[in-house]
Parts: sequence; C-alpha cells; structure tokens
Amino acid sequence: MVETNEVDIKIPAQGNPRKIKVLMYHLITDNNNFCRKFKSISLPVESFRSQIKFLERWGFTPITFEDYQLYLEGELNLPKKPIILTFDDGYEDIYKYVYPIMKEYGMKGVLFITADRKVKTSVWDAHFGIPQLPLLNNQQIIELHAAGFEIGSHSISHPQLPHIPREKAWEEISRSRMILEILLNNPVKTFAYPYGLTNDTIKHMTIDAGYNFGCGTYTGPPIFGQDHSEIRRMLISGSMPIKYFALRMLTPYQYCDWTRWKIKTKFFRQLGNDAGYPI
Repeated sequence: MVETNEVDIKIPAQGNPRKIKVLMYHLITDNNNFCRKFKSISLPVESFRSQIKFLERWGFTPITFEDYQLYLEGELNLPKKPIILTFDDGYEDIYKYVYPIMKEYGMKGVLFITADRKVKTSVWDAHFGIPQLPLLNNQQIIELHAAGFEIGSHSISHPQLPHIPREKAWEEISRSRMILEILLNNPVKTFAYPYGLTNDTIKHMTIDAGYNFGCGTYTGPPIFGQDHSEIRRMLISGSMPIKYFALRMLTPYQYCDWTRWKIKTKFFRQLGNDAGYPI
C-alpha cells in the first residue's frame, strides 16, 4: 500500500536539505535487442514497469522540481518518501510506454527536451554508433505537460557545453528555455546538461538564464539542498537487475555508483574525451 502521509509542518525556504533520490532514464523501449546492445541509454519496458511497481510498493511518491521549488518557498509539503524521475533527450517512446505506465500508477516525472523542434530524431546519438530514434513531437510534449509532467530544457542541439564558445553555450542554455516556454505557455525552470558535462561557467549561465535547477549526473551522493545548479542523479539503465535497483532505492548503495562514476570519468578525461560514452 502506498503511504501518502505528508509532512505536517511546512518547511521554510531555508530549511534543512532533504535527501531525495533523483533517477535518470533515457530510452524505455520494447526493442530488447536494442537494450542488449546499448545498455547505457536504454531499459526494457517490462523492467521499467517492474521499477515503477517497486516504487509504489515501497511508498515512494514521484514529485517534480517544480514541486520541490514550492517546498523551498514554504508553499508545499513534501510526501513522506519523495523521489524524482527524470527522462533525458525526449524520445518518442516516452509517450508510447512511460506515459501509460506512470499514468496507471498515478505518477509524474520530469522530461528534458531539446528545443530545436525541427529536429525529429536523436542526431546526437550517431557519434556513438547508436541508431537515430524518433523524438517527441510538439503535441505529445504539450499533452505530457498537461498530464503533470514537468518539461525542462536539454539545450537546443545537445552539444558538449563546456567545449563550445561561451556565446554559443549561452544561446543553447537561454534560448532553449524561451523556445520551450513559448511552446508550453508555462515557465521552464530546470535544465539538464547534455552528456552531464558542466563547469562553473556553464552552471553560472544556467542561473543567469533564469533556471532554478541544473541537473548533472554522478557528481556526488544525491543529497538535495547543496548545489542546485548541479543536481546529482543516478543513471538507471538496461544492465540493472531489479535487485540492484532495490539496493539503490533502499540503501546507500549509490555511493558505490558515485565512486565508479568518478573512476570512469577520470579515465575518459585522460583520453581527452569527456563524453566517451553516451549519457
């Protein structure tokens, strides 16, 4: 049975940080061959359903960053066991598979969308030898937003932001927000760094562009309330059996993930390639 008891007392804007796990998904698909070949960015539909069922069984309640901002402002009480589910890149399969499953369980999530709406497939995946897949169209994005999903920016064209000129990076960050706000007729206040790549300059740009939150990847143990311009997320992929998913949800096992991530990132940076594998 899902616990829905909320905190009795509103927490002021400068209250103590809460430990909220933030999960990072990419592609949820029924193509099991694709999942076996590209484990780092994909998860089978039935595995995703099992994870959602697990979250419900253990009393987790998905919230959005918009909810968390209201909590910080003292306008919203958080549920007893909040969690944030994020989905990067905006694959069309979100509408086909994620939306129906989460709707069935009364859950919502956060979708990070690239703002160049003329691009219909994941052209950035080609660099890794990954087939280009269909992306959400405007009507699907609007429908998902109306259903309670938060829409965040994932830049305009999915570049490695620290490795392009500052002027171009600023355009990717600031203009993407404006494009999505026009599409949704709603503020867009959360940004996810493509490939998880950022630095102090890029983080300051997200703040200056008007975002409340910037999402990275394994930049440390996932503890909210410290650096809102680099929220720490845990990658959930096809190589993760349900027992390991359970470990990440119910124990401090994510600290092991963080250590592995630091080692892997250091290795690729020594090779001179920050984005040595797709995220």
